This record gives sequence, C-alpha cells and structure tokens, in this order.
Amino acid sequence: MKTRIVANSLALTLAGAAVVVAIPDHAHGATTVPVVAGTGWKLNAPAITHIDTAPWTIAFHDTASRTKLTPYLKKTAAELSSYLGVKIVVSTKIVPVTRGKCVTGHVISYRYMSKPDPLNPNRSFTGSCGNSAHAADGAYVYINSDYWLKTRNFSEPIRMNVIWHETGHAIGLNHPLTCPTNSAGLRPLMCADTYKDLRDRRYSPYEATAFRHLVTNRLALAAQPLIANRTYKPLESS
Repeated sequence: MKTRIVANSLALTLAGAAVVVAIPDHAHGATTVPVVAGTGWKLNAPAITHIDTAPWTIAFHDTASRTKLTPYLKKTAAELSSYLGVKIVVSTKIVPVTRGKCVTGHVISYRYMSKPDPLNPNRSFTGSCGNSAHAADGAYVYINSDYWLKTRNFSEPIRMNVIWHETGHAIGLNHPLTCPTNSAGLRPLMCADTYKDLRDRRYSPYEATAFRHLVTNRLALAAQPLIANRTYKPLESS
C-alpha cells in the first residue's frame, strides 16, 4: 500500500479538523480529581496529568537527527497543536540528550540512531518528564534509524506511526489499558501493536480524547497543592 502526503493539503486538513476542546463535567466543580485514563487512552499519571499553556519547542540531539526527522515532525507538531491548542514549534536547536536525564522547559529533543536500546535492538523509546505541578514539561525521544534500512522492509506509514506514537509519549500519553476498535475501524495509535494503520491524521479519536483531558485537567488541578521541589525521573515508554 502506498500513500502520498502533500504538505499544503495536510495543512488544510489540520486547519479544518482542529478539535474543539469541550470542558467535561469535572472541570465545572463536580470534582477536583483529574481524569487520567479511559477506554483506549491513558496519561502518564501521576508524573503527568495535564498540559499547561506554555509553548513547546522541538529540538534535536545533533544535525543528522535534525536533517532526517524535521520533515516528519513539522507534520506531527501541526497535528498536536490542533488538538492541544498550544504552540509547538519545530526549531533548528541542538539539545543533546542523555538517556535517563530529563529534558525540561517544554522541550522535546529527538535523537535518530541505530539500536538506541542495545537490549531491545528493534525498539524506539521516549523518556517523558513532568514538573512539580504534574504538567508535561519535556522529553527525549530516540527513533531507531534501522527502520529506514531497506532490509527491514518498514513502510513509510509505519515509520510515521512510530514517530507520532513516540511523540504522544513525549507530550504525556502512555499505552492504554485496552486497545479497542471504534466504529471507523481505528484502534488507538498509542497501543504498541497498531503501526499498520494508514491515515492522514495519525492520531485516532482515542488520542483526541486523551489530549482533551490533558487540556481540561489543568482546571481540575488548579485547586491542588503543588509538591515543592519534586523532581521526576524520566518515565520511559516504547
């Protein structure tokens, strides 16, 4: 199966399909407990329960990572911005990453390399971190460059789904507890076994629900006390 992605067409699709964020009942005072999971979606709670209004920057570990991944991440950033209502900019910045060390300040830095996890050579993975208010604050993302080897026979849609999946982790999503199929035949992209799906908008309605709760949970958390000087270690997910 082949797909053709045209930048201008995608931009128009995103502009026309931006999600209108509806505030759920819990944000109107029914409860101050954030909603962190549901059918087909889950957040990286308790480290991350929501997203604040600060803009995000996508950076890169090195110039090779920037060259390879920038065309993909411009599309990823546009789709995420349409869901979250926050500014996400793909920069040219070099922010070197070290596995196990948080990237903070609303920065996601990507590294493109072969077998980034030697114990799991087929793996790509993300380490995401929240701040003291449990808001998503930054992440490092390792994308396995072996997916581009001709001998691996990865299709372009599969590679795209991997990048979108890992970026979902970076912004605060985890693997859902259940992996259902909706009426349109779509399964959650955040399920680790759904890379065969092919669609222009990579995130499914299940991720759209998760993103909506990342936004509205900040209202529920406004009444919660902060955990002073709390530092989170990266929560790694593949």
